[in-house]
Amino acid sequence: MSVEYTNVGRAAVITIDRPERRNAVDRATAQAMGEAWRRFEEDDSARVGILTGEGGHFSAGADLKAFDLVDTPDGFLGFTRMWVSKPTIAAVEGACVAGGLEMALWCDLRVAGRSSFFGCLERRFGVPLVDGGTQRLPRMVGLGRALDLILTGRKVDAEEARAIGLVDRLVDDGRALAAALELAELIASYPQETVRSDREAVLRGVGVPLSDGLELERQLGSRVLDVAVGGARRFAAGEGRHGAALTTQPETATRDTPVRSSPVRARPGLLIIHDRWGLTRSVRQAAEYLEDQGYVVSVPDLFRGEVPGSAPQADRLVAELHPDEATRLLLEAADELVTDPRLTVPRIGVVGLGMGGGLALWVACLHPRVAACVVFGPYQPFSRDPDYGKTRAAFLGHFGAEDPRAGERQAYSLESTLRDLGLDATFEVYRGAGQGFWDPGRPESFKQEAARTAWERTLSFLDRTLQRD
Repeated sequence: MSVEYTNVGRAAVITIDRPERRNAVDRATAQAMGEAWRRFEEDDSARVGILTGEGGHFSAGADLKAFDLVDTPDGFLGFTRMWVSKPTIAAVEGACVAGGLEMALWCDLRVAGRSSFFGCLERRFGVPLVDGGTQRLPRMVGLGRALDLILTGRKVDAEEARAIGLVDRLVDDGRALAAALELAELIASYPQETVRSDREAVLRGVGVPLSDGLELERQLGSRVLDVAVGGARRFAAGEGRHGAALTTQPETATRDTPVRSSPVRARPGLLIIHDRWGLTRSVRQAAEYLEDQGYVVSVPDLFRGEVPGSAPQADRLVAELHPDEATRLLLEAADELVTDPRLTVPRIGVVGLGMGGGLALWVACLHPRVAACVVFGPYQPFSRDPDYGKTRAAFLGHFGAEDPRAGERQAYSLESTLRDLGLDATFEVYRGAGQGFWDPGRPESFKQEAARTAWERTLSFLDRTLQRD
C-alpha cells in the first residue's frame, strides 16, 4: 500500500509510504490519500489527523516520472480541495517540497525536524502549483514572502520556515511524528464541539469581510454554548483556576463518546432555476428534497405563473424571456436568499435545470456570494457572456444524451472555456447518470438509478464546495 492509515491514541496517522521515490505522489497514491482522509472524517475514534511520510522524507510532491496525476474535485493530489471538520497536523522530516509543501499547507499545523527543508522546487521544471499553494502560502507567510518562494523556487531550511510562520513547531530530527502525536493528544483532550467550531470559524472566515466573519463566528459559537455552560460550571466549582490542570475531563471529551463537528449541520442557501417547463411538480419535488437535506431553498418563477402545456408553448416562453430581465429577477432572488435568517453559511449555491443552466452560470458569475454552480442539461440559450471575472465559483455539470453533441469532449471543452474566462470551473460528466436517460427503450428502473446517482453526486459536490460539514 502506498498510503497507510493507523490509529494512535485519539489520532489517525496517514503515512505516504513510497520512500524509494521520496514519497512522491502518483495517481494511485493520490486516490489512496483521498480515501484515507475521507476515512478519517468518518472515524469517530480519531479526533486529529496527522499526515507524514515514510523513510525520512515528508514528500517530494508529484511523481514527475509517472506524471499521471489528473484533476479531480478534491485536487490533483487527492485531497487538497477537500474539507474535513477535524484538526490536522503535518509531521515533516526531510524534503517537503513542491506538491509536498502544498499538502503540508493544507494541514492546520506543521511540526518539522530541524534538517527538514521546504520550497516550490517544481518551479525549475515549469510545473504549476495547482493544489492550493498559490492560495494557502500567502495566507500563511504573507504575500511578499509567498511570491519570493513561488517565483524563485528557492529551498528554505527549517529555521527560516519557522521564522516566517511556515512551521509551527521545530523539533529534533526524527521526532516530528512523536511531537505531532503529543500535540494531537493535547487538542483531543479538549471539548471537541468548540475545538471544531472555532477552527471552522477561522478557516471559513479567511477572506470574507469582517462583518461577515463576525456573523459567522456568532452563528457557529451560538451552536455550542451548551458546552460552554458546562465548562463554566466546572470552573465555578474550582477546577482549572490560574491555568491549573483540570481534575476531571468533560463528558464530551471521553474517548468512548464520538463527537461530530457540530450538533446541527450548517445550512447554506440554494437557488434553483427551473427549465423551460416552469415550476413543474418535479422541480418542486427537487426543492423539497434539498430542503429535507438541510438546504434553504429558493425557486423563483421565471414565467410568472404561466405553465406551458406543450413543447411549442415552452419554447415560446423561453423565446419571450429577456436575458436582462431574467438575470435581474434571479439576482434579486439571490440577494433575498443570502439575507434569510435560517442561513448559517455565508455562501450559496445555484442549480440550473435544462434551460436554466445558462442563467445559473450568469448568476454564479455575477453574484459575489455564489460558491457553487450545478447544471443539469446541455441547454445554453443565451449567447451574451456575463462578466466571468467578478466571482469565482466551482461548477458541476451534467450533459444528457438528448443532445447528440453532448458528451465528455464537449464537457471538457466547456470547462476549458470557463477557466479561460476566469471562472474556477470544476466540470464533471455524470457517467451513467445522463447517458441514455431519455432513451424510450430504457426501463424506468434505469432512470431512477440515474437520477439517484446524479443527486448523490450533486449533494456531495455542494456539501464539499459550500463546506457544509
